[in-house]
Amino acid sequence: MKKIQLSDILNIAEYEKIRPEFRKKIMAIKDKRRIHVGPFITYLFENYDTMWYQVEEMMRAERIVNDDDIMQEINAYNELIPDENQLSASMLIEIDDKPKRTEMLRKIIDLPEHTFIEINGKKIPAQFDPRQGSPEQLSSVQYIKFNLSEDDVNEFNNNDSNIRLVFDHPAYTHAHELTVEEKSVLYEDLTS
Repeated sequence: MKKIQLSDILNIAEYEKIRPEFRKKIMAIKDKRRIHVGPFITYLFENYDTMWYQVEEMMRAERIVNDDDIMQEINAYNELIPDENQLSASMLIEIDDKPKRTEMLRKIIDLPEHTFIEINGKKIPAQFDPRQGSPEQLSSVQYIKFNLSEDDVNEFNNNDSNIRLVFDHPAYTHAHELTVEEKSVLYEDLTS
């Protein structure tokens, strides 16, 4: 998947003109890539469009206009755009009650060793960003990647394949089988 270039970025005034319509488009794109696994964890699978939107929104919110500062944002968000045969996601651990959230994040500190995508029974471990979290607790936002083989990628285009997002942690054991539509959307990302 292509990465964001400085030349792709609109200046703040140009972005403001297209923002209302573009925001609707991005929300629709995100809705198709948002997958809940169990009661607390949501994956948002990222692509070029979702990350381009994030760069533009950061520029707008922070009033960033200097090319060097814009490039810092681009470089940070380009890390979340998947490479070839790869899925990339923001993983959100969503618990509104702060004390309960803190307790859960401590309980599942080792969740990275219990997070997989399973393709027809083959478990592929998630690669977590080691810069997130602390030795005491997991961060409530994680950036993860799944590195797939060509054969794995092709299974996303097979309506009969069984592809699941799996957590097998003792404190959080949940799975979600991808629908045909979810597989199709992720297959587009994998092959674009």
